[in-house]
Formats: sequence, structure tokens, C-alpha cells
Amino acid sequence: MNTLFLYFFRLLIVASFVVFFVGLFKTEWLRFRGKQMEVMSAVVLSIALFMIGFTGASRTYYTVDEHVTEAAKEGIVLSEATYSNDVATAGCQAGSKSGNAGASDDEKTDDGVYYSVRTPANYNDTIAHPLLMVYAPAGKDRSQTEDFTYLTKEATAAGFIVAYADHRALSPEAVVQLANIPKVVEEKWCIDKKRIFMTGHSDGGTIAMGIAFFNGTKHIPTAIAPSAVGITGEDLADRNCVKPTPVMLMHSSRDKLFPNFGKHAIEWWAKCNKCDTKTYKVTDRKAISGAGGWESYYQQELAQKAEDLKAGKPLPHTTPVEGVEGCVAYSGCKNGVQTWYCEGTGMHPEWPGKNKDIIGFFKAVQTN
Repeated sequence: MNTLFLYFFRLLIVASFVVFFVGLFKTEWLRFRGKQMEVMSAVVLSIALFMIGFTGASRTYYTVDEHVTEAAKEGIVLSEATYSNDVATAGCQAGSKSGNAGASDDEKTDDGVYYSVRTPANYNDTIAHPLLMVYAPAGKDRSQTEDFTYLTKEATAAGFIVAYADHRALSPEAVVQLANIPKVVEEKWCIDKKRIFMTGHSDGGTIAMGIAFFNGTKHIPTAIAPSAVGITGEDLADRNCVKPTPVMLMHSSRDKLFPNFGKHAIEWWAKCNKCDTKTYKVTDRKAISGAGGWESYYQQELAQKAEDLKAGKPLPHTTPVEGVEGCVAYSGCKNGVQTWYCEGTGMHPEWPGKNKDIIGFFKAVQTN
């Protein structure tokens, strides 16, 4: 429904320009109650249509589903964690961390990035908790991102501390600044350094992925689950691989802003994780000779790869993940590192809503 509203408001914006130019140059085409509209009235109408369309489109761009609506009604819900060996380990001396249990809304890094922290309702400051970092899509702050992803309730129930960061415009500097938040959180709350997990949508997903492969930050995340990332295969082509990293990459086959970026990005991760991936080659390379021969080979390779990675088609060397709808896993990955691709059908602005699966993916990550 929100997607329909988005298109409606965009149509109003287009209509505003039509009315404006027709009103200036072909006023006789505009009639109201059988009378020709005056130029000034046409201009006022076009401005009104534009304002309604622009305001409505901006408010509905990042859509909310029924889960978000219910989360908004409930407000911030902190669950009690069931502390057990699989979600928590002893790690901090009692009273050594100053962070409070519950919700902390106005935390700030030295770089001026605001973030909020959510702990389990029964937070124990002697237990080292896994940290779930959630990075914001463009135009959203930490509070809006919490409402948008509605991860707090389920994550705290699973024993995670959750931190939501304000959006920062994409840049290498922003990646470094946002990557510093886990360290700052650890100064006040009892965090397990070996279990730092990251997710985010659109710009937030791009940030989470960038942190995982930037030279100065790649050591921070234990695993990532980015959504709707704006990174292409070409962007990653000249990047050096990092150590095998569990990745659950979510992307929609109907994403018009970053069409099919997800499949090309997960192929890069699969190769870095030493998974089984398809090798693209012409049967007899020796037969290629003369001017343009290798260019022809390269074009055949790209054409075959594009066909294999089409939206909606199964990825080579993957199998469906049992019990996780829409997700496939690569086989043969080094050290059994999980490498998942989850393809949805929503528009780009929609959070995939796979919260239970995201948390389950992170909980299953093995650390030494």
C-alpha cells in the first residue's frame, strides 16, 4: 500500500510541472468549471501539487509494514534475555562498566556521531554480550532506524545489546567514524569483542559492508547482514579479499535504485570466503586469436555471468537454506563460513523484515 502511495505522490510531482508549463504557455488548455484558468492560478496550483507530492513522497519513501506499525504502538520494548552458554560469557567485573540497563538515547562519539543503545531488560554487567550494530538508511536518525527495522525486541531477547547510529553521508571518512561506535559502546557496556555484528539498510547496509572490507576497519565485524547495498560488482573487483567472514546479504529482485547489486556483491564475498563458485571460460581459449579475440572471449564471459546472475534465478553452487524463506547458501566455504544470499520482492525502500533469521544467523556464528 505504501508503495502505491509513493507512486501517487510522484505522479503529483510530475503533474505539478505539467500544470506549470502548460499554465505559462498554453493556458487555454487548463479549464475549471468550464472557465479558462488564469496564469497565476495555474502557477499556484502547480506549486500546491508539487508541495503535496514532495512532502508525501519523502514521508513514504522508506515504507513501514505491519511489523513497524505494531512496533511503533509498543514503543521501545526491551526483552529479558535468557542467559546461557550460547549467548553470553563471563567477561566484566561487576561495576566496571558505567552503562545503564535499558534504553540510552543520546550517546555520542568524539566525531560527533549520535547513537542509541538498548540492553536486555535484565542486563547483567558482568556478562559479555554480543553487540548488534544497526546503521541507518539515508535520511534517518537512530530513533527512526529503530522504528524502521524493529530489531530491539527480538535482539534483546536473544541476549544482544543493540546500538542504532544516525546516518552519515557515504564517504570513506563516514565508514571509519561509524566503525568506531562498537569500541565506544564497549567502554560503557559489557561487550564480547569477538561477537560484533552489523546490519543496516541501503546506505546503512553499504556502511556495514564497507566496514567489513576497508583495510582499517575489516577486523571489527564478526559477521554482517547488510540489506539493499549500493555496491556493485565493479566496485568490489579491485578490492583485496578479507579473511573469511560470515555474510547474510539481503536484496530485492524489484530494487530499482540498486538493480541486482546484491547478487554481484555476494559473488565477491563467496569467492573471498573460498566457497564453490562458477568459473567462466570459453571451452578452447587457444582457438581465440587475432585482433579482438580476447575481447570477444571477455564479452562471452560477461554475457554468461550476467545470465547466471539475473534477478529471480538461482545462484550457481547454492542451495536453499532450510527454514529460511528466500535464502540460499553457498557450499564448500572455508572453515564452514556461512555465505547467504536472500532475495526478496519488495521495493528498495522496504526493510526485508527477516529479523528472526538475521538474529539466528548471527547467533550461529562460531568464534574462537
